[in-house]
Amino acid sequence: MIGLLGACAVLVVLVEAPDSTGGSPGSGAMALSPSSALPVLHSPVPVLHSAALTPAERTGTHLMSQAEISCGSVTFHGLQVTAWWGAASQRVSFLEVWHRPGGAIVAEPSDLTGSADEDRPRTSGLPQEQEVMTITAPLLALMRANYVLTYRGRDAIAGRPTVVVEARRRDGSLAARFWLDSATKLPLERELYNGKSQLFSRDAFIRVSVGAGQLRGMPPPDAQPWTGQLSARNLTAMRAAGWPLPQAMAAGLTLFQATETTKSGQVVELSYSDGLSVTSVFVQRGELPRSMPGWQRLTARGRQVYARDPDDRSLAWSSRGFVYTVISDAPTATIDQVILRLPHDSPAGFWERMGRGLRRIVSWANPFR
Repeated sequence: MIGLLGACAVLVVLVEAPDSTGGSPGSGAMALSPSSALPVLHSPVPVLHSAALTPAERTGTHLMSQAEISCGSVTFHGLQVTAWWGAASQRVSFLEVWHRPGGAIVAEPSDLTGSADEDRPRTSGLPQEQEVMTITAPLLALMRANYVLTYRGRDAIAGRPTVVVEARRRDGSLAARFWLDSATKLPLERELYNGKSQLFSRDAFIRVSVGAGQLRGMPPPDAQPWTGQLSARNLTAMRAAGWPLPQAMAAGLTLFQATETTKSGQVVELSYSDGLSVTSVFVQRGELPRSMPGWQRLTARGRQVYARDPDDRSLAWSSRGFVYTVISDAPTATIDQVILRLPHDSPAGFWERMGRGLRRIVSWANPFR
């Protein structure tokens, strides 16, 4: 009898999947916030001294510095198309973009989008500045720390003459290519390449007009719920209180901004970047509900998570009293490393599942239950 009970218990252990809960993250955890006004929270590695750069590298670095200034000072209106290639799908979206110096970038989905992006998680205030192809001072600092910027010649985009700048890794492989408007130095097109030098993302303005007269029809900016800037001291205090807020991620991703909102409970947004791709991690206390409409449960790097799209660019899970939501435009391999860096509940061990199996069998055999 003991042998029979033991054999049945082992069978239960083998077929029982680890328990997991799921749900839809709160709407506050999906909003994105502007990044241009926030300081770098972690000093990047020092950039190469200008004397060590080639003429093409000095020119490329200077052009990207001009682009960063132009992104904050030039008035423009344009139509941006974004394409992202994953292992399982290709996604294309269109944004109508307005920028007035001294004010936030305003962006809204274009009518050209149709139903191509309907399954993307959205809340009030999306899309925002983080979805627009732009260069800010914190991102440029990280870009210069992680990549070598090199001038590559001239071209034309959307009927406008451009200069081309490449960002290469220290091993010489291509990481990104920028087309900057010759007259204003605004970025008109950007291509991103993964570690295997494969194109995985392209942003381009297929229509752009410069000047104050182009802002007619510009909608008012949405109210921003992300108003609380977190300093390094704030983050240290929150970590001491038990909040899991990593300073850095794998793949060279550095924390360059942190904000919070208390609109629907305290939610912290951590933004990580290597200067090219941005990964936003939203952390809030709680657990996901068991029902996850529109999300699919999957295993990523051995971790149980919920994905909004087939290529895992929007992920959510809960662990140890906190809910995590990750939204990223980085390569899939980088997103996998982010998943491994954040906390997850461990699956039940062998003896725990064995004990649970024995208790279940005993309950079946109990004539008084």
